[in-house]
Amino acid sequence: MRRLFLTFLVAGVLLAAVPTGAMATLLPPRSTQVTGTLTSDSADSFMIQTAGKAVGVLNALTSAATRVAAADYPYVWGGGHGQAGMASVGLKGPGHNGTRRGFDCSGSVVAVLVAGGLWPAGNAVPSDAGVIRYLRRAKLLARGAGAGPQEVTLYDEPGVHIFMNIDGRFFGTSDGGRGGNARGGPGWLDDGASDVSNPAFKRYHFVPGALKATTNAGYALAFQFGPGVSLLSGYPIGAKVRVVYKTTTAGTMIAQSVTLAGESTITGTVQPIAPGDSSFTVTTATGKTLTFPAAAGSALAAELASGQIAAGDTVSVSYVKVSGAVTLIAVTVTATPAPPPIVTSPSPPPPTGGQGV
Repeated sequence: MRRLFLTFLVAGVLLAAVPTGAMATLLPPRSTQVTGTLTSDSADSFMIQTAGKAVGVLNALTSAATRVAAADYPYVWGGGHGQAGMASVGLKGPGHNGTRRGFDCSGSVVAVLVAGGLWPAGNAVPSDAGVIRYLRRAKLLARGAGAGPQEVTLYDEPGVHIFMNIDGRFFGTSDGGRGGNARGGPGWLDDGASDVSNPAFKRYHFVPGALKATTNAGYALAFQFGPGVSLLSGYPIGAKVRVVYKTTTAGTMIAQSVTLAGESTITGTVQPIAPGDSSFTVTTATGKTLTFPAAAGSALAAELASGQIAAGDTVSVSYVKVSGAVTLIAVTVTATPAPPPIVTSPSPPPPTGGQGV
């Protein structure tokens, strides 16, 4: 029996807003294990989205802003830019010491937008001007301030500062007034946000259609990889995973193990390999079939080309399905067809006849 570990990283940038739930890096209900959908995966961290009831976008934004404010994150230059919704150590600049995790102005605004499904969870966060450009290209923003009671407005001085208004209440990093976070980090600006009257700030409001939608009210959680846990190659974005983790005193969640929660298995016989080693199909004893694609140059294509997986083999295949697409995790070849019997020709009969005289 031989087991072939054929793992594949499904990479790509999410181009559309992914509905997510509460703000990442905030503690979920007390537990050391959580299950959710994998939304992003990088060299040292990953994010999952837990299940939750549908909730209105405005309620999700307000709840997320409140949770971010309660977490009392410090202001960190570039904080929150590596992955949307995830506090980070940022770049050399104000608040940076190489270990302190926090948010800057655009990082904190996008962290709230993630919770409302208005920004792709886990994507990198650009500058404040880049945030505006992305949202306008997505046709989520229009010029001018919104009109209450159901409105969300972004106030942006390009290259300098950005903050937001949610239903008449301002949120962001401290704006120079006395109503923000004492450490300069994100919070509700209960002084009314003095920069609102500054003509340098341009105003953009979310279109009504974006705010009338619903989004997932679960948690968007961010984890750092712990010892022995690394890049989740083979786990496609959108797969359901189970994470066992520990939480540090600083609130960082460290993954101890990550396993697939929605893995399936099929056992059967390999059919003739597709031309160009582009896929193989397994047929079960009951006649069910499932085809596994093999991208050109992939490990699976190489196994097919070398004959390590061949027609007639009996195999057990573990896989996951995400949005109808099949991703193979591993193949175990449990039996190979017996070689055909060797057929030998009979020896020719000895010559007949007597000895001549």
